[in-house]
Parts: sequence; structure tokens; C-alpha cells
Amino acid sequence: MIFYFTATGNSLMAAKALLEEGERLVDMAAARKAGAYNYDLAEGERVGFVFPVYCYTMGDVPVDFVRNLTLNRHPSYTFTVVTCGGGIGGTAAFLGKELRKKGITLSYATDLLMPDNAVFYYDTKSDAHHADRLGKATVRLEEIKSDLSEHKEKRAKGLSSGWLRPFYHALCGTKPFYVTDKCVGCGLCARNCPDGAIEMNEGKPRWIKKRCEKCGACINRCPVRAIEHGKGTVKRGRYVNPILKGGDNE
Repeated sequence: MIFYFTATGNSLMAAKALLEEGERLVDMAAARKAGAYNYDLAEGERVGFVFPVYCYTMGDVPVDFVRNLTLNRHPSYTFTVVTCGGGIGGTAAFLGKELRKKGITLSYATDLLMPDNAVFYYDTKSDAHHADRLGKATVRLEEIKSDLSEHKEKRAKGLSSGWLRPFYHALCGTKPFYVTDKCVGCGLCARNCPDGAIEMNEGKPRWIKKRCEKCGACINRCPVRAIEHGKGTVKRGRYVNPILKGGDNE
């Protein structure tokens, strides 16, 4: 079973590439919204966690999911692949620490370099750069899949980055978000928001929570580029992994 969280498709691409035949894929954001935290494992079944790094730590979706997760038995093997635009710091070590509280050992942990979607902070790269990164990621995923099939061990590096969570939260305010007159009222942003922080009001999105995941799903996946975040994003590009078609996660 692989638990994943994706905003713009990078982690979904990775999770699907790592799936074994007959293995289940679980969207952590959807499960969190539904309160679905209890899962039955078959004897000998492995468990994986695939999600993006935020501010060198874990975002709220994977943290909340892992802390509430209940399995009927310990996995035979547990791994994580953390997608990133640069580095993951102690994110995998943080996950390992949370899993140990449940008696689960994280046997394999690695990062996966992907195109960056953090348009809140800097511009996206060129299409050619994205294509190059995705091509290299595809090759790397084959290597990771081989490692996992052999149950190789690769321990998480560094110290747990749990202490960075307050800094991450300080950057997660929704006040800078706004919608322009380009908006067509499709509601995709509200449906894709993992926190339920957006509601449609008279055909336009409205941010109803003071804080969100800051995942970038709303701003990057808007089909008409109607969502901005302060002044900085107006001239910046957007990024969506090619695996996402029609605005849906699968």
C-alpha cells in the first residue's frame, strides 16, 4: 500500500511509478478529509509514503495522516520517497520519528528531485528544464523501484525537521491569495484544496481559513491563471505535472 499526497502531480507520478501489481494507492488528502485513517494490511504487505517537502519539513496533510494512521498489523517493509525542488533536509527523519511512535521502522528513505512548484517564492523554470527533470526523475524512479523490490535499507539522513514546523506555519497564511477577473467560476481550486480552505461564493473562490497547506494546487492548477498570491506571482509561471489531466488527481 502506498499513501501519497500531491498538489501539482509530482508525488502522484512518483507513487504510480512505484506501485507493484495489485498494490493499493491511497490519497492522504482525501483520506484526511473523510477521516479515513484505519487500514488493513495483508500479511507481508509493505507500506510506502510519497509526498512533497515544504520548508524542509512535512506539511500538515502527511503529518496529520501519519499521526492518525492505524494499521491492523506492522508492514513487512516501510519506505518513503520525498519529492522536492532542491532538498528535503530532515523531512524523512521526521517521518521516521513519527512512525517509530507506532512501532514502525522506516527502512528506506530517499529524496526525488522534481520540477519546483513554489511560485509563491520564485519563478518556475522553462519547459525544457521541467522536461529534463522529469526525464531524470523517471530514470531515478526505476532505480528506487528496484531497491524497494529487493527490500534494501537506506536510513533517513540528518536530524528530524519537526522543529521547523512553526516556521512553515508562519508562511501558510491565506491572506495574500486573491482572484482576478479572469476567473470563470469552475471551482477547481476549491475541489483541489486539501484543507477545504476555499469555498465558492457567487461563482468566485473565497479563502475561508486563515491558514492552509500552502501546497500550490490552487494557484498552479487554475486553468485560466486567475489566482495570484500577493504581487510576486503576477509575472511568474505556473507548473503542473503532465500526469494531471482535466484537473483531477487520478
